[in-house]
Amino acid sequence: MRSDVTRSALAGALLVGAGLLWAPTAVAETPGEQACPPDVWYKVVAYAPTYEGVGSTAGKYNSGPTSAILRYDLVTTSSKSTTWGAELGGSLNFGVGQVEAKTSFDITKETSKGKTVANTINVPSKMYGYTTPKIERRSFVVEKWQDTANCGARRLGTMGTLKGITAYPFFSECTARSACTPRP
Repeated sequence: MRSDVTRSALAGALLVGAGLLWAPTAVAETPGEQACPPDVWYKVVAYAPTYEGVGSTAGKYNSGPTSAILRYDLVTTSSKSTTWGAELGGSLNFGVGQVEAKTSFDITKETSKGKTVANTINVPSKMYGYTTPKIERRSFVVEKWQDTANCGARRLGTMGTLKGITAYPFFSECTARSACTPRP
């Protein structure tokens, strides 16, 4: 039995010794053709619109026997501006440029007070028709991202929030048998 143990020990030592003779191989992890450069890019997230009045509501009762197209010439009573709330940086022009480049929206930077705007509305017989000039405003968050070496992406932060005017003038309208409030 002792010779079996000695033979097993000798065989194990030879096996370990032979393993030490083999040259170790090293694998270096270097970026290859599939690695992505650490490019920085911007993403724009858009939110639902809100509406703000820029003039008075006008309306009329159509006392005629048929529908009538009523035209309203309204003067804007307030001015509105697109605003930029910077967090990581950038200017208003940077925010507007990113939103216009990455979405289908055109941004109006500022509206003026005292401008005459016109709207027509079809008012059925024996009904009231009302209209109000407004702006449509949307919030856009501009995020800063970076590609990683393994072709993923990581968020670096928020550049800022643009509260942009996306429609001007926008007209809210309503028609009804009694006085109504134009919506949205």
